[in-house]
Amino acid sequence: MRITSPKREARYSQLLKAALRVFARDGIDGASVADIAEAAGVAKGSVYLYFDSKEALAGDLVRHLFTYTDEGEMRLSEDPQPIERLLRFCDEQEARVNALGDDSTIVLHMFGHIGKSKNDLLGRGIRQIIAESRFKVRVLLENARSRGQLPADTDSQRAAASILASTYGTIHQQMTMKAVNPEGGLSVREAVFLVLRGLGYER
Repeated sequence: MRITSPKREARYSQLLKAALRVFARDGIDGASVADIAEAAGVAKGSVYLYFDSKEALAGDLVRHLFTYTDEGEMRLSEDPQPIERLLRFCDEQEARVNALGDDSTIVLHMFGHIGKSKNDLLGRGIRQIIAESRFKVRVLLENARSRGQLPADTDSQRAAASILASTYGTIHQQMTMKAVNPEGGLSVREAVFLVLRGLGYER
C-alpha cells in the first residue's frame, strides 16, 4: 500500500503492529478487524481506510515482515563474495522472526492460512516474497558458479528452491520445538551451509 503522508504512515504502522499481536494471539482465522482496531486503539472503520479486509492487512503484514532490502550493497551479480551474502540474507530471515519474540508464532499462522480465503491475499503476499527471495538467491548462486565457487553444472533454480526450503523449514522447526529445545537447535546458517556443501561448495 502506498502511504502519502507521515501521519498516515504512522497509523499504517500502528495497524500492522496491532495485527501482528492479534494474529499471533488468536490466529488469522480467529482474529477479526474489530480485534485489531481495539488493539490499535482506533475505531473499526479506521482500519478500512487502509485495508479492504483482514486478508489484505495480513498480506501487507507478511510483506512488511519479510521484504529484505540491501540498499547500498553492490549488485548481486557483481558481489565478489556471493556465498557470504547469501548466508547473510538467510541469517536476516531468521533474525527477523526471532526479533518478534512471543509474536513469532505469526509465521506459523501465516503459512497455515494460505488458500483459506477466496481472494487469498495472504497467499499472494507469501508467494511474492518467496519469488523475490528465490530470484535473489539464484542470482547469487550463479555469481558463485561463475567464480568457480560452485561446480559448473550447478542448477541454480533448483538450488535456490532448496536453500529457501531449508531456510524457512529450519525457522519453522525452531518455533515448533522451542518449548522442548529452548536453545533452538540447528541455525539457519548451519542448515543452508549443509545444502551448499551438498552442492559442492567448499569454504
